Amino acid sequence: MKFDPNKAFPYPVLRPYSDDYPQVDFQTTVDLTVGSDKISAQIECAISADAIVDQVKKGYAEYVWVVSCRDTYFRTVIKTAKSQVTSEFPPGSLRGEVQIDPYVVVTRPIPNYTSSDLNPEFGKGPFAFCTGDILAQDEPQVFFIDRDLFRPLTSVFELVKRDGLSDGEWLIDFEQDHVQIQLGAKMKEAIDDARNSTSNRLILLNSIYFSAVTQSIQKLLQDESEYDEYRWAKIIRQQAINSGLDLSAHDAYVSANRLMKYPLNMLNIHVFQGGIE
Repeated sequence: MKFDPNKAFPYPVLRPYSDDYPQVDFQTTVDLTVGSDKISAQIECAISADAIVDQVKKGYAEYVWVVSCRDTYFRTVIKTAKSQVTSEFPPGSLRGEVQIDPYVVVTRPIPNYTSSDLNPEFGKGPFAFCTGDILAQDEPQVFFIDRDLFRPLTSVFELVKRDGLSDGEWLIDFEQDHVQIQLGAKMKEAIDDARNSTSNRLILLNSIYFSAVTQSIQKLLQDESEYDEYRWAKIIRQQAINSGLDLSAHDAYVSANRLMKYPLNMLNIHVFQGGIE
């Protein structure tokens, strides 16, 4: 069933944008891992409506997740009495946009359902549910599956030599599938040599790469469509969606920090404290 915030049910359903259960929530989190031979999805639901959780524990309802991919026409249904599940999929089954629809569905008739969390407008009940009725529904979780999306964000950048730049000067070219960080010949050679050291790579991550990511996000915020044809723009946008990050809701440096998984913290742990080389 497609999520429709305006749909009216003949019985109370816990879902977003509905006041059937005004004080409780049904929330879903999904963590995707893309490997060389499989894709794993760790899905977890949290329900603060005790009456619904109790129906699952008694075997009258179960958690249901519908996983679908329009690019591959793949669709599967995961059913379990547990609020957390890890499921694996063949790598070719999920590609592009993937949607996960979470539900709690009745598996056996419930003749006398009551809940103190219900809106008083429904009355005291009890309510009767048939097999297949929905007790709870969350908004769909949408993700993009692309192996590049699960690589570090710096993979969309490439260091290139540009004649005429002085030492320490660098420029960025956004008119390519990869963002080009242009450097003078000596600086390009120095950075290439420095990347053999873990500590140096972390310093670069917090300096030139952080600046480049921030500027790239700023470019996307200034003109949402100008860079649509370039792969770097698609990857940044889709990584933001997978992270639940609205780029337009934050300053560019805040989004860069989150998408790069807080690189200053890595520098602190592995260099300032760990002293690795």
